[in-house]
Amino acid sequence: MCDAHRARIHVHLRVPSDLRFTDLFHLVLGQLAHEIQIPEERMDWVTLCLREAVNNAVLHGNKKDSSKFIEVEMEEVEGEFVMRVWDEGPGFNVSVLGDPRNPENLFRPNGRGIFLIRQLMDRVEFIHDSRGHFGLEMKIALSKKDKQEAANE
Repeated sequence: MCDAHRARIHVHLRVPSDLRFTDLFHLVLGQLAHEIQIPEERMDWVTLCLREAVNNAVLHGNKKDSSKFIEVEMEEVEGEFVMRVWDEGPGFNVSVLGDPRNPENLFRPNGRGIFLIRQLMDRVEFIHDSRGHFGLEMKIALSKKDKQEAANE
């Protein structure tokens, strides 16, 4: 089926805030990778970024509170694969994120996930929805162009 006639795919999953659901998102991502043709050479990066974002939502956003929920959206939008991970936490000041490569941060137990996501995805944005939920939106180009080309657009 040609791209012009392919149905638009939008997946939205809402689960209790528990790390045991991380593998569910991974399975869904694997199926979507075939349907919307995520570049094979970037699949490991996309998988790692989704896992990091979900872990952050559960551990930091919702503070491991299983009475809260996390939501994951995945879709193709205008030649990009978009993932959004939402939690029910208040969010945080993004400007206080330290660089894990700095000597004072080398032995900190956390702080690398967002850094990795920013390095591996083409575009990353922290977002809020109308319900006040905090989210992370991650995008990669579905064409073979590299991250630098996408950033220059």
